[in-house]
Amino acid sequence: MAVFGATALQPVCRVALVGALTALTALLAAAPRPASADPSPDPASWLFEPTAVARIELTLPPASLAGLEEVPDEYQPGTLSLRGTGGEVGPLEVGIRLKGSVGSFRPLSGKAAFKVKLDEYVDGQTLLGLKKLTLNNMVQDPSMIHETLAYEAFRAAGVPASRTGYAFLTVNGEDYGLYLNVETLDKVSLPRLFASTRHLYEAGYATDVTPGGAAAYEVDEGKKSERGDLEALIAAADGGSGDWSDGVAPFADLDEMTGAWAVERYIGHWDGYAGRALPTTPNNYYLHSDDSGLFTMLPWGTDQTWRERLPFDADGGLLLDRCLGDASCAALYREAVRRARDTIGGLGLPHRIEEIAAAIRPWQVADPRREQTMKQVDLAVAGVGEFVERRAEDVAVWLGEPRPPAPPPALPTVTPSLGTPPGQGIAAAAARSKPRRGAVRRHRRRCRGKAGDRGTRDRIRLCPRLTAAPPG
Repeated sequence: MAVFGATALQPVCRVALVGALTALTALLAAAPRPASADPSPDPASWLFEPTAVARIELTLPPASLAGLEEVPDEYQPGTLSLRGTGGEVGPLEVGIRLKGSVGSFRPLSGKAAFKVKLDEYVDGQTLLGLKKLTLNNMVQDPSMIHETLAYEAFRAAGVPASRTGYAFLTVNGEDYGLYLNVETLDKVSLPRLFASTRHLYEAGYATDVTPGGAAAYEVDEGKKSERGDLEALIAAADGGSGDWSDGVAPFADLDEMTGAWAVERYIGHWDGYAGRALPTTPNNYYLHSDDSGLFTMLPWGTDQTWRERLPFDADGGLLLDRCLGDASCAALYREAVRRARDTIGGLGLPHRIEEIAAAIRPWQVADPRREQTMKQVDLAVAGVGEFVERRAEDVAVWLGEPRPPAPPPALPTVTPSLGTPPGQGIAAAAARSKPRRGAVRRHRRRCRGKAGDRGTRDRIRLCPRLTAAPPG
C-alpha cells in the first residue's frame, strides 16, 4: 500500500490552494460595491454612538477668550483633549470659535456652542481622521434627543445625513455640560456619503433656488468662484414650457429630494426646506452636487423637530412647491411620504427614545448650564413619544388609508454611557431628581425586586445598565 508523506502532498496542496485563492480573488473583484460609500475604516465611529457620552476638554488662554467675546465666529487658538470608549487623544492645538444663530447662540458666560477646527494652526492635523467638530448646545431642545432621532430618521429613509454622539464638555476646567457632537459635512464625511463632490452649498435664512439667488449660498466645499452647477439648477427649477419634473431631473435627484422633504414633514422640521412658509425659511439645509452636476439635499439644524405635526401638502421651498404642482413629481412625493411613514415607523422609536434618554439623563442632571428643569426635560421627552405615536395616523389620513393599529409594546435596552458625570455618582443624581417615567422607573422596579430592601447604592450596583463606571 502506497503511503504519501507530507513532502509528496505539498505540491498538490500548493496548486489547489493557489487555484482557490485565484478564484476567490476574481470573485471578490467582481462583487459590486456601493458607489457612494467609502470602504476605508472609520476610527471616529465611536464618537457617533448616542448611548455613550465622551468627554471633551477645551482650554482657551486669556487672549483667546477676549477674542471670542469680541468676534465670536472667528477661530482662536486653544487646545482640545478627548477621551471615550475609543481611547484618549490630546491635548491638540486647535482653532475654537462659537457657533449658533437667533435662538441658539449663547456667549461664553452661558452654554456657548462651539466649532473646533483641527488644522487651523497645525497643517494636516486631524482628530481620529476628523478635521472639524460641531458641538451643539441643544438649548432649544429640552429633551436633547431631537437631533439624534431626526438624523437617524433621515439616514434610515436613504437621505444622506450626519451622525451624532454626545459629549460632556469642560472649558478651562469649568463644566459647560452635555453637548451634541454632530458630524460636520466636509471633505472627511462627504466621501462616505457620495461617490464624488463638485460643490457643497450651505443655505442660510430664506435661501432658495430662485433666479439670482446663487450668491446667497455659502460654498463649503468646491471652487467658490464657480457656481455654474447651481445656476443650472436654478434655471431648471424656474421652469419654462413642458413638464417641470422632466426639465429639472437632469439637475436634481428628485427621488432623493422628495424623500428628504417627506422626512422633514414627517418629523415636523418646520425650520428646514419643507417646513412652514416663514420670512426665515427655507433654512437649515445643504445642496450637494456631484461631478455630473446632479444635486441632492441634506438636512441640518434639526433641534426643533418632533413637536409640530406639519401638514404634508402645505407650501415650502420653491422646489417642493413646483414639485407638488407637477403630476409626476407629486406622485413621487406622495410615495416618499408613505415610504417615510413605513421606514421611520419600523425603527422602534418609542424604545429608542427611552434608550437614549436613559443613557444621557445623568449627564443632563449634571449639566450646570442646562436652561430647563429636569421636569421640563422629562415632559419634552414624553412629548417626543406622543408625537411618534400619532404621526403614522396623520399620514394614513392624508393618504386616505385605514388608520394603523397601535404598535406592540417591547422592552427597551440601555447601553451605559462612559464615565460618571463630574461631581457626582448616579446615586447622587437620582437623589436630586425624580426618576423619569418609562424605562428608568421600570428598570429600577425590577432591580428593587432583585435586591429586596437594599439601599439605592446596592440597587444601582446590581443594575449596571443604569450606571457608568469611571474611565480607567
